[in-house]
Amino acid sequence: MGIIKKELDPAYSRISDDQSATESDDLLYEGSNPSQKRRPRWSRWFILAGVLAFVAYSVILVTIPYLWFKKERVHGANVIDTPIRKHIKYEPTYFGHTETSKDYKLVGKPSDELDKNWSSIMQYFYAEVPKEYIQSLDRERDSIRLPNGNYLANYAFIHQLHCLKRLHQSYFPEHYWPDMTEEEKELQLEHSLHCLQMLVEVVMCKADETPLTMIWFEESILPGGNRTIAHECKNWDTLIEGMEEVKVDPFTPGLLVHPKYGPVVPDGRNTKLDNRIGYVKNATPLDRTKWP
Repeated sequence: MGIIKKELDPAYSRISDDQSATESDDLLYEGSNPSQKRRPRWSRWFILAGVLAFVAYSVILVTIPYLWFKKERVHGANVIDTPIRKHIKYEPTYFGHTETSKDYKLVGKPSDELDKNWSSIMQYFYAEVPKEYIQSLDRERDSIRLPNGNYLANYAFIHQLHCLKRLHQSYFPEHYWPDMTEEEKELQLEHSLHCLQMLVEVVMCKADETPLTMIWFEESILPGGNRTIAHECKNWDTLIEGMEEVKVDPFTPGLLVHPKYGPVVPDGRNTKLDNRIGYVKNATPLDRTKWP
């Protein structure tokens, strides 16, 4: 019987003509999969750049809302525009905890010091706002224009303080308005009710959400509020700095001229006004088409 020679498997396979040297060279790398290609060097840099871009994007995504939130906490919600926005800064403020009128700076029995404290605030009762602001509201016809082209305004918080001042003074009518006539008494009552309504509106509008915890007193069975807690308040000093820039002295001769009645204070501070109560009952806006 003849011997059948079995052909042995070769120790290696011949590289096909269409297999590139690059593909075979990849097999030199330990752990490589022969079916995978080696990534070019530029590909790794591309991946690294992508990772860095993602990290930068994530940082920006977190930082911008944080900075926006921080700004809004300083400058409010900006729901309503105001020309003095840049002077508004919020901060925690503790109110004085006292129950004795002698410690109040703006409330108490009439005195020169008390009146001086009120006057220091009421000097900002009249202010000017830029004409562009009035134009944005489309209220040029319904506003009072000043000689410099801007418009006369009355910032709400000063008007509200004015109302508190009038209510305070109404407790001492003989001191502030001696010998009032019956007509003046009626006007004074209407003025006080008007002020109370305005203050009710602003308290509900601002709605101070600070919780006032309650405490017991040694002297009474009734509980009382503990006001020694921080409130979210506007910084008064920066606000007044802004008001200094826009305040208007209404006693400047020729500054305020009523279209129908003429100069309001022709003699400046020496002008004697015919309405010392400062309130007009059943007032109606002037027809500016008739009196431009």
